[in-house]
Amino acid sequence: MSNFSSQIRRLAATDKLISSGGVSGYVQTVLVPELAVLLVKEDMRVDDETARVILQESIQIGDLLNEEEEEVIKGKVIGDDSDDDVNDVY
Repeated sequence: MSNFSSQIRRLAATDKLISSGGVSGYVQTVLVPELAVLLVKEDMRVDDETARVILQESIQIGDLLNEEEEEVIKGKVIGDDSDDDVNDVY
């Protein structure tokens, strides 16, 4: 990442995709999924399309193995004078 960070920052000035989500957004939405495809291709010795299918089909088992609890944020609604707690689930 450090090898390409300066190039990505430079391109952010002219590239709409990078500038809309910032460098970290670009890395998370573009580079990480593409790296995953490359790793599956190498490991399974398949082409791009098959690697994408494998990743798609592995989502359910990945969710089961890496289950995360939903975050519950307790607090007051801004501008609300009541003492009731508000629970928002994200």
